[in-house]
Amino acid sequence: MKMNKRFGLKVASVGLSALILAGCSSAPSTSGSSGSGGESSDGDGYKIGVIEVQLNDESTNRATWFNDYIAPKYNCEFMFSETCSDLDSCMTFIENAAMAGCDAIINYYAVGSDTEALVQLCAEYGMVYTENGGRNAANEAVFTSNYENFAGNFQADQPATGKLFYDYLEESLDTSVEHGFIVLTGNAYQGNAQQTEISSNMLSALQDLYGLTYESTIADLVASSAPIEATNDKGIEIYCYPGAYSTSGWLEGFSAALQTGKYDYSLQAYNCLSNTATAIEEVESALNKDITVIGFGSFGEALTTAMNSTDMFGNQSVSMSTVKFTSLVSAMAFSKVYNCLTGNRDACLDENGEPSVLLFQMEAVTSPEQLAEMSSWDTTDKWVADYDFVDSLLADRTEGLTSAQAQENIYAMNYDAIKARLG
Repeated sequence: MKMNKRFGLKVASVGLSALILAGCSSAPSTSGSSGSGGESSDGDGYKIGVIEVQLNDESTNRATWFNDYIAPKYNCEFMFSETCSDLDSCMTFIENAAMAGCDAIINYYAVGSDTEALVQLCAEYGMVYTENGGRNAANEAVFTSNYENFAGNFQADQPATGKLFYDYLEESLDTSVEHGFIVLTGNAYQGNAQQTEISSNMLSALQDLYGLTYESTIADLVASSAPIEATNDKGIEIYCYPGAYSTSGWLEGFSAALQTGKYDYSLQAYNCLSNTATAIEEVESALNKDITVIGFGSFGEALTTAMNSTDMFGNQSVSMSTVKFTSLVSAMAFSKVYNCLTGNRDACLDENGEPSVLLFQMEAVTSPEQLAEMSSWDTTDKWVADYDFVDSLLADRTEGLTSAQAQENIYAMNYDAIKARLG
């Protein structure tokens, strides 16, 4: 056994081999020599691996913030995976990252039942670990087992995110007109908290607005790994369709369901607006049927295109979506691993001395004008998470910082505060 000096962990000596994973290979990214603001780098120098679950506008924006803004200022280097969609691909990337000299892992592939295995693997290699997820029954043990390399998690305030969808349906849905709904539940069946909350809230909204009773519980509908009819006493057509667009046959199955003509609402808990757009347009044209899209999204070309385009009926291609400020969420992730790496793990612990979960709140967007205002903020020249905000989450720059104080700083970075600073 050998002692890892940074954490005081006893770790097994593991022989590394050159591993190349199809679909989840990686190579060290290059960082610019200067970040926005032209500040010189400081800090001890760390290399951080980032596991991506999908490659889209959000992941591109995140990489820009990490590489061009954070890396030069805080003397860090980042290494990004390609798409990782299961435990094996994540573990292989971690092994590759260890071989490349990474000190920490930020994981955006959040499946609670896999958390402990990934934390343990990182501990073997002496790497700090945090992930984009919450604390639940599936990963409770990792929060109570005193893994010194575990920095806790970060995620959206999921009940608040789900309520954005409930509220929009409550405000906009005309129940006097016959409608049918296909609910894309995404990876809720794998325990994804965000997609579970959004799916559950959408099904709850339909239940309350129509005064219907489902034959199955909402929890069972959302947890189904196979497509399932949400059969109800009012005869409203509701079809729960799980899975990811990257899965073979998923998009074809979605299109086939739309082609039945039963559904004129596509309720999407999964970030797939651009991936489903063509299928929806084709069905609208073939059936002369207006399909309303309400779905989870993120700043970038896909959402901008969807919000600014109209369908054949003259309606916005997407009626409502959610947005989050990628740099703010990235700052939460960075603070988790950086505090541990600098010997300030106490700032990552809650009042019970267990790893904390930092939360952020999303915003709903319903118009191109509203989207244009908000999307102009989180860019190279106007990052929402600027150096002052990042420093407010780092214990070596904010004296006496606790996780509770960091949470207050995150919630304070709301729409009004951002607008006041960035206009």
